[in-house]
Amino acid sequence: MGNDPYLNKIYQTIDDTFGYLRKKWNIQIIKGLFCDCKHFKDFLEQHPTLSSKVLAERLKELEEEGIIEKKSVNSTQTEYCLTEKGLRLNKIIYEMFDFALDEVMKDEKSSKQKAESREYLNKCLLTGKS
Repeated sequence: MGNDPYLNKIYQTIDDTFGYLRKKWNIQIIKGLFCDCKHFKDFLEQHPTLSSKVLAERLKELEEEGIIEKKSVNSTQTEYCLTEKGLRLNKIIYEMFDFALDEVMKDEKSSKQKAESREYLNKCLLTGKS
């Protein structure tokens, strides 16, 4: 089974997926697209420490990976949206956020904040509405 080329391709695809998800800001960008962040300025407003240079690089890389696509709305405005391949990442990103939420909140006494965060994730990542 160790030399199974099909299985090796699957492992490589998993590694490739984590490779682009692991890059700084990519998960925030993808999550933002699930949550109705569509314009360049929207990402910068949501993440004040994200530079426009890095954002442009990440958007281009994600476009090259086939995760997002860039659409011209009019002569001065561009929108970014998830491709079908990008949309398929919702469950992966949801599970990662859910895992992280459990880790961050494990010592919290109040479950209200955790429930609110989980509800937001459910709306945003699983239904695509913020």
